[in-house]
Amino acid sequence: MNTQTTINRIYEYVEMVQGMQDDYWRVHKYTHSPSNEVDVKLGRRYAKVILKDREWGPQNTPMVLNKHKSVHTFIDMHTGDILKAAGWNAPAPNGVRGNIFSYDCGASVVGHNGANYKYNYA
Repeated sequence: MNTQTTINRIYEYVEMVQGMQDDYWRVHKYTHSPSNEVDVKLGRRYAKVILKDREWGPQNTPMVLNKHKSVHTFIDMHTGDILKAAGWNAPAPNGVRGNIFSYDCGASVVGHNGANYKYNYA
């Protein structure tokens, strides 16, 4: 898969996750702070999608805080697979949740806090 195509789709995914963050804050009427900022760090094997806390600054402008950060999801740079985070440095070993190249850019397999859990009803 073309690397530039994958990177472009990753940024579309990040934009979609930011929209989820903003919608969650709006629906729940949170006013104590603006929604988290969504950022991405591209690596050789995985892209790490990061949530950063923000607070209101001068003239009610959002300011990013670097005190509290968490990993939303990991994305495999070779396949576009969306992976649940096991921690700050690595994805969970229990499988793929979806793909950024799906029709909805992976929106159906993630929420505002991260990748959805896998359910086994067997």
